[in-house]
Amino acid sequence: MTDGLRWVCEAYPFGHTLVFCEGVAPEQVLLRLGAPRESLFPLTRFEAQEIEVRNAADEPYDLDHLDGLDVEAVEERGFLRPEVDAVLRAGAIEGWGFAVQTSTSYVSARDYLPALSRGTRVVTVCQDVNATQRVEYAVDGRGLSSFDPGIPAYDDGVDPSAMGWPAADGPMGSPQVMEWLEHRFGLWLPRASEHLRLPAAAFVTGRPTIPGGR
Repeated sequence: MTDGLRWVCEAYPFGHTLVFCEGVAPEQVLLRLGAPRESLFPLTRFEAQEIEVRNAADEPYDLDHLDGLDVEAVEERGFLRPEVDAVLRAGAIEGWGFAVQTSTSYVSARDYLPALSRGTRVVTVCQDVNATQRVEYAVDGRGLSSFDPGIPAYDDGVDPSAMGWPAADGPMGSPQVMEWLEHRFGLWLPRASEHLRLPAAAFVTGRPTIPGGR
């Protein structure tokens, strides 16, 4: 019995990004996304989200209200910078490493799939605050399928049939998309991961590379 993916739709009301990379360890998922190894630091979902909100504020505030968080260490690793607009946390389920973000700024701004899917396969799903969705599937550096489930007939991938998407069923809402990905790939996200301090990394989406990244 797993927690599935559908619960994410309610738990992340302002959007979400989920990245699944088969056979890749959590830390390696973040490194392939472009994070410097020395910048990784364990965070809970709430801590990661609070850092994103803090960085976007007109007047950045301190994080002393986050009990147990080593604010000095977080700052040393580059999380507390105004240009950092994405914090992703990584974990693992059976056979897959995953990364999760409580918004869609990174997945929508960076072409990370070639590096992330090198020697393996990757599935991503995201939804922004306006309910715009995106699903992508890449294998060994090639983006095979990339589309909005609301208009599945328009696929930007080189081999849309590889995804096996049931296009004949018409547009799908986010809960249906999540259920289909569970069935098609056996993907799920542990609810308990919300409260665990998982390896995390800070990213800058407005630049071609992040400082110290590859």
